[in-house]
Amino acid sequence: MKKFNLIVGTIILILFGCGKKAEEKKFVFAFVPKLLDNPVFQVAWQGAQAAAQELGRGTIEVQRFAPVKSDAVEQAQIIESLIEKKVDGIAISVNDADALKESIDKAMDAGIPVVTFDSDAPKSKRLAYYGTANMPSGKLMGEYLVKHMGTKGSVAILMGTPGAPNLEERKNGLLEYLKDYPDIKVVATEYCYDDVNKGVSVMEAAMQAHPDLTGWVLPGAWALFTPPPGPFASKKPNNLTVIAIDALPEELDYVRQGYVQVLLGQKLWGWGYESVRLLKEIKEGKSPQGIIDSGVDVVTKENVEEYAQKWKTGKF
Repeated sequence: MKKFNLIVGTIILILFGCGKKAEEKKFVFAFVPKLLDNPVFQVAWQGAQAAAQELGRGTIEVQRFAPVKSDAVEQAQIIESLIEKKVDGIAISVNDADALKESIDKAMDAGIPVVTFDSDAPKSKRLAYYGTANMPSGKLMGEYLVKHMGTKGSVAILMGTPGAPNLEERKNGLLEYLKDYPDIKVVATEYCYDDVNKGVSVMEAAMQAHPDLTGWVLPGAWALFTPPPGPFASKKPNNLTVIAIDALPEELDYVRQGYVQVLLGQKLWGWGYESVRLLKEIKEGKSPQGIIDSGVDVVTKENVEEYAQKWKTGKF
């Protein structure tokens, strides 16, 4: 009888354990980039999926929700829907910090932790940010512009959607740096609304309007997501000094061919991976890390092949 009771007890414990495992909490995190059709966010999405698999081991699901085009109103509507869905956490790249503040705060008030990546909303209640330190990166772009172009010239800036906080900070950092170089004039600031084709066309139009242009600074590199020469069809290699953010594989050919002197590669994979990691730790009761500067990789003609190899191995 004792042996029988022991066997029955063991079976009950096994069944109870299996029941606990079946009921183990599964987190559903929402990944909300600025827009769907942008290769930088595709890399970030791959990072988010990798984090769910590696860190969650079946207990984390990441779902992607994104506007078709860069639109703060639509992003706010997405957050409202995620609150209704009662997701366990939200990671978002903010199209407009002021326009998204209320929705982010509403999610936080509903008990849904929010972290930002790439583009922050620092006045909101969001718990953490992972990505580029944008003001210093803008200054770094100015530093490389002067290094390659010299202390005189006329330059233009390519922006995305007006009001995007990360881009505005980069532009402000650039302009702050250029205050020490009064003979460098910013003659045009163009907006492409995060559209690749529009980025090419507005750059071409600016170069027609300013034939003496000596440099470009691209706080966002949409126009370089097309094969070379892209916007530089009317220019010979090394005719302009071009400094740009991001260093996707399609952009590296611009460096190889001399159309671009410096790319600042952001930690795109980390946008997704680290956001999921942060949300997981927050849900486990750990204190968020606040602002995390990912740093950037400087890519030039001297190291472009080495950087290209990193894309092949996925080791950044």
